[in-house]
Amino acid sequence: MQNEDELLIVDDASQDMTVEWLCQGFKLKEQRKPDLEDAFGQYRLFQGFYYSARKKLLITLLVNQSNLRFASSCNRGVRQATRPLIWLLNNDVSPKMDCLKHLARHFDQSHSNQAGLELSPKQSREFRSVFAVGCLEHESDDAKIESKAGKNRLWFAKGLYLHSKAQDFEAGPTAWVSGGSGLFDRSKFLKLGGFDINFAPAYWEDIDLSFRAKKKNWQVLFEPQAQVFHHHESTNKLVFGAEKIKNLSFKQQRYFTLKHANFWQKIQFLLWQPYWWKKLHAN
Repeated sequence: MQNEDELLIVDDASQDMTVEWLCQGFKLKEQRKPDLEDAFGQYRLFQGFYYSARKKLLITLLVNQSNLRFASSCNRGVRQATRPLIWLLNNDVSPKMDCLKHLARHFDQSHSNQAGLELSPKQSREFRSVFAVGCLEHESDDAKIESKAGKNRLWFAKGLYLHSKAQDFEAGPTAWVSGGSGLFDRSKFLKLGGFDINFAPAYWEDIDLSFRAKKKNWQVLFEPQAQVFHHHESTNKLVFGAEKIKNLSFKQQRYFTLKHANFWQKIQFLLWQPYWWKKLHAN
């Protein structure tokens, strides 16, 4: 934790005692009444400070008055935030202690200057062009089966954009950075308009965001030394169920393809639709 950092929590209209617990534990005070309102609807705003070892951390709590789901909640939080880098962290993700340090160094050339290194013009441009850096995720599901994730592939085949985990987990470019544990340049995030809310309620919005960033020649990177533990899809499985998740993911995949495909890819998209519909409903 650095002095004057900010912890911003978005409560997406929870039905438990999360808001009360946070307000009591961190002595948060409601900032303005009546309810505030923006493009996403009404919300409440609470703030306070946490002090540790002569450091001061601003705590901001945004409480959605209606359930917005992932994309809109993140967009609202990023707009409210005041710091140049945004670490999006889902509530089913637990980071290692040094995780943020490994992510942040990709954005900050000061660590090179402190080490007495001279940066070339190309290296300086690379620091300025970084959009997002993702973590090595140690995933587990309800069956306690663990796997690695965080570095990704994306390609077009058989009329659709397809994706998978990368074949290696070495540092370097990745197809996208997960919205659940990635560090993002706030100004670039806002220039892109944030997550496309047409992907609501879930899936493919972070792939789309990184895809749009790459079109601007911004770097989307993977850092294996930054590690998190992710209980994969714990929220979505509870809300939607496995069958609806499969159908929803396919719907978002089709929308992503139509959004980004060129003319000839859209022709292929139409020709391959019977194949994909048969495959989707095969089981």
